[in-house]
Amino acid sequence: MTVLEDEPTEQRGVRSVIRALSLLSAVARGGRTLTELAGAAGVSLSTASRLLATLKMADFLEQDGDGQFIPGPELTALLYASDQWSGIRKLASEAATSLRDELDETVAFFVRAGNDRVCIESAESARLVRRVCHPGERGPVYLGAAGKALIAFSNAEHGYLGLPPGTDQFTTESGAVRTLADLRAECAIIRHQGMAYSGRESTEESWAVAAPVFRGDVLLGVLAVVVPMTRSDEQYIVKIQVALQKAAAAASQ
Repeated sequence: MTVLEDEPTEQRGVRSVIRALSLLSAVARGGRTLTELAGAAGVSLSTASRLLATLKMADFLEQDGDGQFIPGPELTALLYASDQWSGIRKLASEAATSLRDELDETVAFFVRAGNDRVCIESAESARLVRRVCHPGERGPVYLGAAGKALIAFSNAEHGYLGLPPGTDQFTTESGAVRTLADLRAECAIIRHQGMAYSGRESTEESWAVAAPVFRGDVLLGVLAVVVPMTRSDEQYIVKIQVALQKAAAAASQ
């Protein structure tokens, strides 16, 4: 008798639910094929196939013309009902797509959720070498251009940013050690310049710039261009910054 057969029915049920939720999360992160979803959820192909069939039967997932899995009507309705950013997604998507079409670099729209910066919409570059940023990507709000812009333009640098109590420093992906004092000083510069820059902070292989999008005095989020370090000469950075500021200003109108 196998361990699985010895496992109580209730525990097997819980395990199946957790695996099914992992598959749904994998779809949300951009997984589409059976192999991709099984790998992202950490389950076998046979288990993934069985659970995906059940989720499809319950209308939580569908398959497109290529046989790839996409959100179904039940999942879409659930996400829409619980999506606190539904009111700005159209604006975010249009702003990201328009700027991507102009620059052919990946553009994303970030908001703050707790102490994370979260991408809610993105438009991916068609270049062979590019920075990929899927909706749902998240990271500490104190790392990266998008997070720093969210902090600076909401004047939140003196609030709690998610660092462990008693800690006033953090390490970037490149290994650089920064302090809260450094971050607070940078926020003043970001507000003065109208945008934030980061290089090898949230990922070691990319740099980014981010500018705020407002409705009146309310910060909706930030529009960010994320670029591989292979394209990081000063003249190109300035070109991206100019285009970003224009796009963010247009979205704010």
